[in-house]
Amino acid sequence: MLNPPPGDIDRREPLIYSASASEIWFRSHRSGYDPVFFGKNRAQRWDAPAGNYGVLYLGSNERCAFMESIGRGVLRTRLVPGAQLRPRELSKIQFSRELRLVDLVASGGLTRLGADGSLTNGLGYRNAQRWSAALRSHPAKPDGIYYRSRYDPALPACALFEHCEPFVGVVENCGLWADQPVMLGAILDHYRFGTDL
Repeated sequence: MLNPPPGDIDRREPLIYSASASEIWFRSHRSGYDPVFFGKNRAQRWDAPAGNYGVLYLGSNERCAFMESIGRGVLRTRLVPGAQLRPRELSKIQFSRELRLVDLVASGGLTRLGADGSLTNGLGYRNAQRWSAALRSHPAKPDGIYYRSRYDPALPACALFEHCEPFVGVVENCGLWADQPVMLGAILDHYRFGTDL
């Protein structure tokens, strides 16, 4: 069941999550590509429905970044191919100023906007993209959306709107997932995944 943005969304007051400049976020990305990438391909959950602005997706920790980029594809097989790990890197991201995100995680965050859990469960990307456009143009002028990971709902993630780009930077490139056996092993153990590395 779709839950589109209500006609009076501009008059509704969203909860705001303040992402401080001290927080570290994580991005799993293809090797050789800039981790600070605001995509406009309309293929991801919170992308602009008309492709007129970019969106950057970040995980709140390494596990979230892994599940949103790699783990999502192996839920049934439970085996992470080395070929999927070798070309991907993990980067730590930080903001140079506090960013204000529409909070869809905290109690009341969805309800205030006239939404329900179907918005954040990852199904119905076109509907979520309509919400992205409505929230981006909201009078509260948010910098992005704070939401639950579809692949591990206990972990929050964020989708930043393109105007944030000057305030987003790479703190550290952690290198290839395949070259971090301790961290990778802990993540695989946590989710009971295997690998053929």
